[in-house]
Amino acid sequence: MHDLDHLKAQAEAILGSESPVLAAGIFGLRDTFAATALASLAGAQVGKSLLDNPVATGAGGAVAVHATRDATAAAQGLTVRMVVAVTGHHLHILDWRPGSGPSRVLVSLDRATTDVDIKGIGLSRRITLHDQRTDQLIPLTGTTAFFSSVAAGDRSVLATLGAER
Repeated sequence: MHDLDHLKAQAEAILGSESPVLAAGIFGLRDTFAATALASLAGAQVGKSLLDNPVATGAGGAVAVHATRDATAAAQGLTVRMVVAVTGHHLHILDWRPGSGPSRVLVSLDRATTDVDIKGIGLSRRITLHDQRTDQLIPLTGTTAFFSSVAAGDRSVLATLGAER
């Protein structure tokens, strides 16, 4: 489980003099299902063609999906996993490095000009941040699952953002 106070403190250290972080959670960039499915199929075919082995087929699919996620995130100036840090006036998207935490700000959005759409699918939450000023869309996925190590942080961000709706 990630310590929420520690995650907020890490975000505040990166943000500097910005007002205190009200909520922070670790979210994933939402998959583009068509691209992920095509990558999985293509990678599985490569694995099968090279080694004609079911394990190679599975590994090829997994490697291709991971590469597709990385490329999709990089094309948007994001990372596959990110910290969403909410302050009084901004939504800051920070990178997330497993084992060490966030290291830099990827995007900062003004809360006054950013629409937040939250949809629930089972225990997962699909969040879309839409900056009206720049027309940038950031599709994220979070969780409220009690068994997830990131759920408490995600719930705090969702509660803070949901209170505005």
